[in-house]
Formats: sequence, C-alpha cells, structure tokens
Amino acid sequence: MFTAAKSFCSTTIAAILIAMTLTLTVSPATTLAATSPKPDHMPPVTQCKMSEHTCTNGKCVPLNKYCNNVNDCGDGSDEPRFCTRCNRTYYGDQGFTYSLELHRPKEDKIPYICLLTFTAAGGVHGDIVQVTLESFTLGRFTSYTQDGCPDGYLQVSEAARTPIGGMWCGTSWGPVIFYSETRSLVLMVKLNKLARDQSGYNFDFRVRYKVLSRESAVVRYGGIKFEDVVPWHNGSSAAHSNSIEDFSNHTALTDRYRQQETNPVNGETKDGNLTTVTSRDAVKDNETYSEPKYYLGDLIPGTYCSRIFSDCDRKNCRLQSPNFPGIYPRNLTCYYAIRQHDIPHGKHALIIVKQPKGNLVWVATQTGAVSQSSNTNDKDKKFQPRIKTWQECDYVQDYITIYDGYTTRDPIILKFCGGGQSLPASISSGPELLVEFTTSPYGTFVGTSSQVTPLYGFLLEVEVKFVDQQTAAYVKNKKLCEFWVRGTGYGVLESPKHSLAPNTTCLYHLQGTTSIFRSLGDQLPPLRRTSQQQQAISPSRFKIWLSILKFELAPPFGLLNEATTGMQTQEDCNGMLRVWDGPLREPPVCKDLNCGRDSHRGVVSKYSQNNASVIARFCYGTIPRSCDRVNINDTHARPCTISESFVSSSDSITLELKNAESTALRPLNFKLRYEFVDLYQDGIPIFGTHECNRKFVSGLIERREPTTFRSIRNIFLFGRGGARNLNCTYRFEAQRGERIHIVIRKVITKNRKCSSQIDRDINRSYCFGNTDVRIEIFEHPYQEVILLPRGCICNSSNSSMLPVEYTSTSREVEVRLTAINMTTLDDPDTIRFEGTYEFIKAPLTCKDSRRKFGPSGTVDMTFGDMECRTRPWVIEPSNGNKFLYLRLRGIFIRKHNPLLFKPMNTSLSYTLAEKCPTPARVVLTTGEGASITACPLDENSGIYEYVEIFSAGWKEKTDYEHGNPSKVISVEFLRPENGEYSFTWMEMIPRPPLGLVEDCKYRCTALGACVNATVWCDGIVHCPSGEDESFLQCSPILKLPAEILATLCIVIILFCCGFIAFAYRKIKRKCRGSSVLQTRLKSLSSMDTPVFDEKDVIC
Repeated sequence: MFTAAKSFCSTTIAAILIAMTLTLTVSPATTLAATSPKPDHMPPVTQCKMSEHTCTNGKCVPLNKYCNNVNDCGDGSDEPRFCTRCNRTYYGDQGFTYSLELHRPKEDKIPYICLLTFTAAGGVHGDIVQVTLESFTLGRFTSYTQDGCPDGYLQVSEAARTPIGGMWCGTSWGPVIFYSETRSLVLMVKLNKLARDQSGYNFDFRVRYKVLSRESAVVRYGGIKFEDVVPWHNGSSAAHSNSIEDFSNHTALTDRYRQQETNPVNGETKDGNLTTVTSRDAVKDNETYSEPKYYLGDLIPGTYCSRIFSDCDRKNCRLQSPNFPGIYPRNLTCYYAIRQHDIPHGKHALIIVKQPKGNLVWVATQTGAVSQSSNTNDKDKKFQPRIKTWQECDYVQDYITIYDGYTTRDPIILKFCGGGQSLPASISSGPELLVEFTTSPYGTFVGTSSQVTPLYGFLLEVEVKFVDQQTAAYVKNKKLCEFWVRGTGYGVLESPKHSLAPNTTCLYHLQGTTSIFRSLGDQLPPLRRTSQQQQAISPSRFKIWLSILKFELAPPFGLLNEATTGMQTQEDCNGMLRVWDGPLREPPVCKDLNCGRDSHRGVVSKYSQNNASVIARFCYGTIPRSCDRVNINDTHARPCTISESFVSSSDSITLELKNAESTALRPLNFKLRYEFVDLYQDGIPIFGTHECNRKFVSGLIERREPTTFRSIRNIFLFGRGGARNLNCTYRFEAQRGERIHIVIRKVITKNRKCSSQIDRDINRSYCFGNTDVRIEIFEHPYQEVILLPRGCICNSSNSSMLPVEYTSTSREVEVRLTAINMTTLDDPDTIRFEGTYEFIKAPLTCKDSRRKFGPSGTVDMTFGDMECRTRPWVIEPSNGNKFLYLRLRGIFIRKHNPLLFKPMNTSLSYTLAEKCPTPARVVLTTGEGASITACPLDENSGIYEYVEIFSAGWKEKTDYEHGNPSKVISVEFLRPENGEYSFTWMEMIPRPPLGLVEDCKYRCTALGACVNATVWCDGIVHCPSGEDESFLQCSPILKLPAEILATLCIVIILFCCGFIAFAYRKIKRKCRGSSVLQTRLKSLSSMDTPVFDEKDVIC
C-alpha cells in the first residue's frame, strides 16, 4: 500500500507542477536491448554522447548506469573497484528519465558526504533539470528554526548561484520534485551518524532526473496552449473524489495523466511508464488558445531570488517562488519589488497581487512533524488545504508578506501561508508594492496527508489598476489614512479601492466651503475652535446631507458557510463606520464603540476637545439608516428622504472607518452620497413669504456697478431633495428717479425641451416648448397695479438667445424662477440662472399719470416728452365685473400667449413687420400675459387697418391657479416718434342670453357685449361695426319722446298720402286731354297738312 501511494503521488504531482514533453524512464534491461547487440557482434563506437558513459569495449550507456552494481557495459568497465556515484555531473537527453540511487553508507564511512550535480547542457540535452525524490530518508527532523537536522541533511543549490545553506532532513511520504532555474542543480547529501537501531533506518535516497526544454516548461514560463477549459474544484470543497482534479484548474494543463514512451526523434508514443498530458477526451487542436509568456521580473544582482518588476500593465507579470513549480529552498528571503513607472496623466496606479487558482499556491504550514498514522480513519480522512494568516504561519515560519510600499517599513497588507484556496487580492495604495517570501532554515518533506501531496511554492498574478488622481479612492499618506472633501457640490464617496492594513482608522472630513483647492492633499484641516469661538461664529452657510447607500463587512476569512451567511444575531464591529456631526481632528482615544454616544460631553482627543458627536454607527448586523434602493437605479430611483439620511447641524461631518482585520481578507466596503447644502442666498428675505423670495433695495446697497445675483442652491427645494414645485421671486426696488437694468446671462433648464427667442422688433424674450421650468421678468408699473410680464427665458439645449437685457420704466421689477412637476433629475445644477442687476438714473422725471379708468377713452400716445412716451399706459376697468376692449389703428405683426403651447422649433416671422412704414411698435398686454405686437398707423395714413385686444377672460373661460386674472390692459409705445398715434378703449360686459333677462340697451352686436351709455354717439367709433355712431343710433329726431315721435310719424304719413293723391289727380287730368286731341286727328285724316293750335299738347 505504501509503494502504491508513493507511485500515485509521483504521477499526480508531476502532472500538476509542469507541462512537459514526452518522457521516458529507461530501465537497465530495455537500455541493453535497445542500445547494443550481442557483445560478439558489437560494432565499434568511437564517441558517446554527453549523457552517456563510454565503456572500454566501445559501448555507450547512460551516465546513471555507472556504478549501479550492474554490468551494463558487459566488460565491467562501468563498475570499477571503489567507484562511487558521488561527486559526479549527470547529463541527460530530452524525453528520457533516469534513475539514481544512493545506498546506505557503512559505519566507517561516517560522516558521509555526497555531491550530485545534474546539468542541462542545452539543445537535445535540455535547458532545465527536473529531479524527483522518489524515496527519501535522511536523519531526523526536530525543528524548523534551530538545529533541525542533527543527524544529516540535504542541501539543494544552483551551481551558478551562491549557496544559501538551507537544509532538508527527515522522511518524505511521497515524491518531491525540484526544478532548476539555471542549467545545473546541485544536491549535497550529508549523513553525520547512522541510527543505532538497525530496524530504524535513517538513510534512503532514490531519485529520478530528466532534462526539459524551456518551451515545454509552460507552468513556469507561460505560453500554454489548449482548447478545453475544465472548471477548477477547490480542495476545500466536499470530498467526492480522491482524484487529482481536486487540485486542477481551468488554466493549468489538466485532464488525464498516463504513462507513455516517446521516441525523441519523431515524437511517436506508446504505452510506458512516462507522464504526459492529454485532453480529457482526446488530443485536440492546441492552437485554439494561447496564453502569453510570463514576465518573471529582473533578478537583482548579488541576490539569490530577489526580483524587480516594472510596468506590469503591459506585461504578463507573475511572482514565482524559487525553483517553481518545484520545492523552494530553505533559509531563504526573496523580495519582489513591483513598480509602475508609466502612469497616464491624471491617473493614479494601484498594484494588485492575487491568485484565484488555489492549486498554484502552497507554502509549508505544518504544525508539527507528521508521521504516518496507523489509524485507518485518520489515513482516509479528506485533507482540506486552506490559506492561513498572521500567527498561524509562525511555527514553520514559511510565509509571504505583502507590503503597501517599496520597503519593509511600509504597512503590512497581508501575511499568509498554506494554499489550496483562492488567494484574495492585495491592492497597494500607490504605484509600488513589495512582496517578501521567507523560509525557515530547516525543513522536512513530510506531507499533510497520505492521499494528497501538497504543491510547494507559489505563482501570483500581478495587475495594475488606474484610478482618478483627484479622488478619495486611495490614501496618499501610508502612515495616516485621512481624506478631505471640501466644496459646494455633491458626490459619491466610497471606501478605498486598495487594501487596508489591520487596525487602520480612516477619517473622512467633509466640509462645505467656497474655497478652491488644487487637490485633496492641498486641503489643510480647519483651525481648531474653542467652545467660546463656536458660539461667536454666525450660522454656517452649508449643511451636509449624508445618505448611506451601502455598508458591507464580509464574514471572517475562511468561515464562509451557511452559518455565517445567514441572519446575523450578534453585532460584529471588527469593521465599523461612524458618522460624527462636526469636525473631528483625530480619532478618539477611547476604544469603546459607544464612546461618542454622550454627545453633550464631546469626545476626548489627544490634543484638544473634539466638538463632535456620533449620530450614526454602522456595524455588521446593525444598520441605523440606509437608502440602498439608489444602488439599483441611481437615475430614476426615488430620492432619499430625511428619515433615511442624516443632515449635519454645521458645515462639517466626519466619517470614521475602522477595521480590525486586513481588508484583503475581510473586505469592508461602504458607499454614501454626500451633498453640501448651500443655504446662501443673495439679497435680503421678504418676510412672511417663501424662504427663497428675496429683495434687493437700492437704498441698502452701496455699490452702484452691476451686481451678480443667482438662483437658490438649497437642494431640499428641488426635485432631488424631495420638493415637487418651486417658485422663487427676486424683487428689485429702486429709489425715486432710478430705473433697474436687468441682464440674465446664464440659464439652464435641463430635462425639458424648451428654448427662448428674442423678438428683435421689441427686444423681448419668449419661451417655446415645455415651460414647466422658466425664468420670467415682470414689471410693476404703478403701485396697486398687477405685475406685467416683460420676458421669459428657458434653455434646455444651449440654443436659447442669451443674454437677455431689460431696462425698466418703473421702480420695481421682479425676476421669478418657476419649476413645476419636478423629478429626481432636477437639482440646482439642472435648474439655475445667473444675472446682474444695476440701479441707474432715469433720463427724465415723468410726472404725468398713465393709469386710465372710465367706461371709455381715447389716448394720444405722442403726448408728453419723448423720453416719457415709452412708459406704459395702464387701462383698468372700474370694477371687476367689467371687461375692456381696446382698439388701435395699426398693422398686426404677431401675438404671443404663454398659456398656449408652442413647439420648441417655432420661429418668429418678420414678414408683416416689413410692411410697417415706421420703426415704432406698440405692445398690447393683458393681465394673463398675452401680448400683441402691432405697427401703429398715423391718423392721416391711407391704410385702414385696426388691431383690437380684449382683457383677460373675455373670449374663453380658463382655469387659473391663483383665481381670475386681472382685466388690466397695458399699452407700450416702443421706439416712439412724432405723429398722430392714438388708441381707444371702452368697458363692456357680456350680453346676457336671450330669454333670460331683458336685453341691454346699448350693445355692440359684433362683440356681443353691452357697453356704457356714454360710449353711444360720442363722436368716436368704439364698436368694430361702427353701430355706436350710426345715424339710426345717433339722430336727434329719433331721440324725441315716443308720443311726439308717433304724432310726427302720422303727420308725415298723411302728408305723404295727400301728396300722392294730388300727384295722381294731376297726372290723370293730363292723360284725359290727350284723348280729345286724338279724336280730332282722326277726323282730319283726309287733310294733307294738319294745322295744330300751339296750345294743344300731344299726350
């Protein structure tokens, strides 16, 4: 059973460690049969190969046949007297495996020293030497650190390198393989004393060796080609098989191992006792996949195994133990220095060392010398290899240490040993990382199980990751984990992208400020403030809104099972995140997790009193508040509410991240969203109204040059902060004799298709598209008069015409920011504007009143000085039940109604404006904001066109949010000139429906309105049809009383009848005289020439 176990382990370990060409174990019988005929007929041989011994009779036998107590030459020349196998150099040919055995020395030969050199001479003689200890017993093993091999030892060294002095002794329970890194491998066997009891042999040494080409060593140098990918089964998985697949992986040469015999010339194979690699099903085309060659670093001169790696982002870097994939030497310290030189601009490099394939890592980790157990249960028990860390590696003292830096003085990220389990990634905080590999002076080949032989050595993968330089993804100072985040915006803060050493405390200082810093490292901490200073400081401009999106602490390394992944019943604060309300200059001295619970006492620090209190603590199993739904859909997720977040009481918040274990083994991740809530507003508040309503009073401002004002930036008033609608008013109040000049320079109204255009006829801006978000300019022409719109601006695609300027004609102007139906996409960056205001002197003090009341009227627009003509005329009805109708002689140019939707691509037409004979324009505006632009016509003009407008609410009934609109009409005369320009207006009420009440006495049929009696027949046409000045309506006779008017009508009728009768009689008489004359003419018909009386008339 013991021999079978060793044979099985020999086959499997060779298949795992290296992929090789077809090999051959040459036995004495087969050698003689294959190399020589019978001695009597042996042809003469003049020269043997380097790997062969030349016999006296001319035969060539392998070098391992020399002095093996077998007459291989036939003439005994390979077995001279007193020959020895020691102190010799052995060569070989590729494809052959050679056996070599040392016999137990006699008592008189003690101390016994034997030096064996195995060399690969290149070419067919190979580039690498493989030596397999098939059976090994050498003295006793007592300790890994002090005098561990008192009876004897084995030393393995490279011929081209300085010996390091490590020793092996004891007994091996399976084959052990050495691979050279140079061309020669030197084994020195020394036995100081034999065992006194002959039954307990302490010397057994039998090896096999062969030479390999560099191209076939794909496990060490890479370049592997294969097609099928076989999943890797971790050795710690359920014991379902004892096959080698427990240590196989999808990138190694896997599948089935069998014994073959290879012809080194033509590569033909046949069944034999050699190990090679085939496909699981069949040998297939190996060209379908190719792994690049490994970059193993540059050996540091004067060292045995220390190497330097550079720019691994462009190289396939691998860290290997010396003599990998075979046994590594003892008494060894290797340094692997990794550095990234070429870093893109604006990026920061992080070095990653990992090995997800557990079968490629095994560092000795026995807790004592393991001997073969006679207990069947112990012998058949499935061995489960695993990674051990920190103090678990102190017994053997073979371990790998990873430093976060280039020296051993830098923080230690991880210290581990063992293997057979995926090695988690260790990530440096900068472009440099150091890996230290240390082995103890003494060692033994005793395995950890009778069924599985551990894989010695390691192969670690190296990657380079680039992160943005100006982020909190890495620590700039390895000795102090501290981050400063200052500004006025918002962002997402995550745990460092690199590994943290055990017992690390990271402080994240968040402070709202308008100061500009070049980088995170330039942000110096604020000055310490005493409690008296805190009370004297005015309320801060900023508050911090903090939402914890994720907090994750992984279970302890190696304990991931159903028990640890289930519901956590007990709080685990080995990884913890605390939120402090206020500045925290240094971590608290107290180690109690609840040291900050008494907020009124503050937290004692090393230097001063920290005026901060804990408002939240996150541990494994304890999550006070979180808003994790944002992780699913950050764009359209419902915004975090105040009940799910934290809001600071000042402009500072400090986050304290503590980890008791290395985050390489137990990742600690958090993700939070922070926002510096800017409470600052321009101007002074308008008391009794919304908090964002501000006013700017000329008498309170010292500067007279243009001053900037901006929209509010309080996130809680926007959609992302939970608000639905926003209405902010910015009121500007000038003194007597002043006007207000407003310039809107920047406007952003994203997430809606809207743009504004400037009408160059009147220099007014109009909005087109979705106007849910807009900036409007209003003017208050007179006290107790409504605000009249003077412009609208929106800009969703940077296509709007900016800037927009407006100079008031009165002393009060308002700029309004309106946003309705806001969503989570709306915030101070997507809805904002910026402008300037200036109080300027009016050109002339205009004292005439331009507010008009009454049932009707006519206004001469050229009245007054030229500078005063641009002041608007405001026509107001006498009461709220009456409407206004205004009529102007002019040419209609365009109409704009903000209540009616117009597409974003609507363009302003100037065709009608080109027909205007004057540059002057008249703008008629209603109380609901609808406006008409017209070209005024002189009274003496030959063009008879009229423009009319009704006060708001006349033609249609509209649902208004703030009640009925005002019925005021504003008339503006822009770019005025001399001439006879006027307009008329009249009050009216809707005509009552027929049959309900008595019809009104004075009505405009075309308008369907009842008008005041003073409008009727006043000499001015008010109704469009002119019926108010018609003869039937305005004749004095028709205005007589009904009785008199009836009498006159009768008299007129009688007179007409008499006149008609008289005329009839007269005509009839004349017709009778004509008939007498006709009779007389008949009687005189015979006469030739009739004679008529001059008085007769022919009728």
